[in-house]
Amino acid sequence: MTTETTVATGNARRHATQSHEPRWPVILMTPDVSEAPDAPTETEYVVRANYADAIAEAGGIPLILPYNTRNLASALALADGIVLTGARPGTEVTGARRQFEIQLVEQVLKTGKPLLGICHGMQLIGEYLGGEFQKLPAAAVSHIPQHIPDVLAHEITIEQDSVLIDWVGKGPARVNSLHRHALAGQGRFRVAARAPDGTIEAFEGDTDGFCLGIQWHPEYRLSELDRNIMRAFVDRSAEAAVRKARSASSAGSNRVRERLAQLELALPEASSPPGAFSGAVLTGSIITVSGQVPLQDGVVLRTGHLGACVSIEEGRECARWALLNALAQLEGAAGGFDNILGFVRLAGYVAADAAFERHGAVIDGASELLRELFPDRWAHARIAIGVTSLPRGVPVEVELTAVVGDEA
Repeated sequence: MTTETTVATGNARRHATQSHEPRWPVILMTPDVSEAPDAPTETEYVVRANYADAIAEAGGIPLILPYNTRNLASALALADGIVLTGARPGTEVTGARRQFEIQLVEQVLKTGKPLLGICHGMQLIGEYLGGEFQKLPAAAVSHIPQHIPDVLAHEITIEQDSVLIDWVGKGPARVNSLHRHALAGQGRFRVAARAPDGTIEAFEGDTDGFCLGIQWHPEYRLSELDRNIMRAFVDRSAEAAVRKARSASSAGSNRVRERLAQLELALPEASSPPGAFSGAVLTGSIITVSGQVPLQDGVVLRTGHLGACVSIEEGRECARWALLNALAQLEGAAGGFDNILGFVRLAGYVAADAAFERHGAVIDGASELLRELFPDRWAHARIAIGVTSLPRGVPVEVELTAVVGDEA
């Protein structure tokens, strides 16, 4: 795990807002189980509300993750970060929960997604990484000072090379406490903090992604250190969400380019507008692309009028190249083709003699190409208009309107 975390910057979420990527990271929380032996249908998954409140306060969307290994991979694909919570006070973790969480930790570490373990969750992750799970020996420090850990109980010593050292704030680091077991030994982790009796209070995993174990309960947010831990974890999860969205966007753009290559075409570079206007404008979820002319390698493909020196087939080719230039503008404005949910309107302008009547056949060149490149979302309204002249003397100009959103 790298140690360059910046607390509460919000940079990932601000960037996501500008790029139409997910704004708030989805955080999955492992629950406890409240069983009803006499009424098994009434068994409940339970998580203390302050876990969800702490995640939401830090900028995340908390969701409970049921003990279902069959759809675990799909659940993790939706998640940006995972929290293994502590057990309910005075209860032992069930075997079903423990077995599920072991499989969960294994898969999370493979994905590299941010992982935070609290109390029991910290012990289980540490054990998976090679440490030892043990009962606390009798010590001068009481790790169960009261039944609800809503007060600071004892000090901790934080290692100088730990990420925690920058999150403490002023004064000595004090934490709450409520645990009968502890992590001991060595493994693929670095001890980040200890209690006065030597009990491991925090570790950083030697893993590919962010992996942090906390023995106390930062979800109570009794100190600046507690809040900074939650903020750092959610910020790392937000960064993971941005990377996921960028990857999806890149994949969508690659699919369009693959289809273009099959047609022996390529998307041109988006050209700078030749006047006081923008190539594309985003308004809400709608992107309007300014009229684009048929440019190939930055040069006008051809000039002239339909019905005179330009044939219908030549006009259709111009419409295709005008659309390609429009798509180049659209890709940049949308942050990738995968963010495009669909199309609203394609407007085609055809420079033609007064007697020419097949404007629609010309603009079909653009509509048919749009259908080939976006077979699942190409449908659009259209207008084909005959005009006496167009900029640069071209025979066709195309304007495009699309819908974008996070669901793409």
